[in-house]
Amino acid sequence: MSETIGESAGVIVRPFIESDIEDYRRWLQPDQEWHRWDGPYFAKPDAAAIAAACRRLSTALADGSYAAQSPLQRAVIATAENPDVMRGTVSWHWEGEESDWRRMGITVYDPTLRGRGIGTAALRIWTDYLFRTTRVVRLDYSTWSGNTRMLAVGRRLGFTEEARFRDAREVRGIRYDSVVMGILRHEWEAAAHA
Repeated sequence: MSETIGESAGVIVRPFIESDIEDYRRWLQPDQEWHRWDGPYFAKPDAAAIAAACRRLSTALADGSYAAQSPLQRAVIATAENPDVMRGTVSWHWEGEESDWRRMGITVYDPTLRGRGIGTAALRIWTDYLFRTTRVVRLDYSTWSGNTRMLAVGRRLGFTEEARFRDAREVRGIRYDSVVMGILRHEWEAAAHA
């Protein structure tokens, strides 16, 4: 197993390794259940997009550019009992690079693990990591009002609902709100010392 980014409550967040590529390819397939919850309003990747994503990741692992990222932009969620088995991913992307505004993402792929605190532990580790390795002032994530588990994860970790765009997302024929949950560095640090 590669070194970890962090561990909490039996959950590990770690860098990708080459042996994760085939699991990643399998989890990205459009028939996987997680697509019903994580951005179900976005188009599912087709075979060409999945192959391209896996090829980019494999190349970045091979040429060292993945490991050279600081901070990493994507990492693996695993469990302490099976640290080499991918259960999900965490990520971040620029929402506004000029102001160092990063938006996080988290997906627990394995439906048998949902509701067991894995998402909460993984987001805690990832948030700690990004605040520890950057000078970022704020972090946030976006979800939809029908993903009540993801909203609860943020609330448990002290995130604040910062935006709600009413009826902005349509999922399986029903309109839902788009919700942004955010936390400031000083809020995160104060909660860590409480």
